Amino acid sequence: MYVAHTGADRIDVIDCRTRSFLHSLPDLPGVAGVLIDQDHDLLFTSDRACARVSVFRCSDEELLGQLAVGPHPNGLAYDPARRQLYSFNLGEPPGEGCTASIVNVETLTVTAELPLPGRPRWAVYDPSGNAIFVNIREPAEIVVIDGERELITRTIAVPAARPHGLWLDDRGRLFCAADGDALVVLDRSSGGVIKQLPLRGAPDVVMHDPTLHRLYVAIGEPGVVSSFDTEHLGEVETIETEPGAHTIGWDPGDHCLYVFCPESGGAAVYEERT
Repeated sequence: MYVAHTGADRIDVIDCRTRSFLHSLPDLPGVAGVLIDQDHDLLFTSDRACARVSVFRCSDEELLGQLAVGPHPNGLAYDPARRQLYSFNLGEPPGEGCTASIVNVETLTVTAELPLPGRPRWAVYDPSGNAIFVNIREPAEIVVIDGERELITRTIAVPAARPHGLWLDDRGRLFCAADGDALVVLDRSSGGVIKQLPLRGAPDVVMHDPTLHRLYVAIGEPGVVSSFDTEHLGEVETIETEPGAHTIGWDPGDHCLYVFCPESGGAAVYEERT
């Protein structure tokens, strides 16, 4: 498991089999996001403090290249069909002049820069529609980018303040966790709201297990993780973690949730038992 340790300028690497820390990938200033494509054996990072993305070969963690993108890169999405990385940039100052940089991974060049209507947050790639969905904090909406034409084709209104975490399941439903204390489930195609569920606070990271039909939402304040049944669209349980614990990782092999706790300086591991 690869974890962006923003304050330490590094990616921390965890062995999920032994549940132990292995080592770090250093010299990644302000690293905000990490994205892996297993089929192409690639690992991407958004190095926010130096307006850069880094590309590694995941299997041996060899650095393949680094290149400049827009100011303060944050969320990432990867289009494997076209081998294009999307870096969603917060702008300078953050929140102004936000953009999406489109990177050709083969040549490590920026091929296009798209203006965004507001501050971008989480992003996901949709292989069935060759589209990229990205949450925009304000206005509260999801921007849809056509991967083939490399342009924004539409937006989806989110009926909750400040969309943050985002997931797309194999049934074409967007799970949007918004700072307005709501998990909003939307139809990918129509943009219609399927259901809106309450959260215990402002969320950040979301993770999904399609086998168990579970969606996990990390909420840093008061410090909880809520799990939802994605078949019946209802809350299953909420567990206390630690104040400020807003980053989680999911191990699908062992069905374990890693919650990264800033106060105690470690990771709490929870096993899903059905």
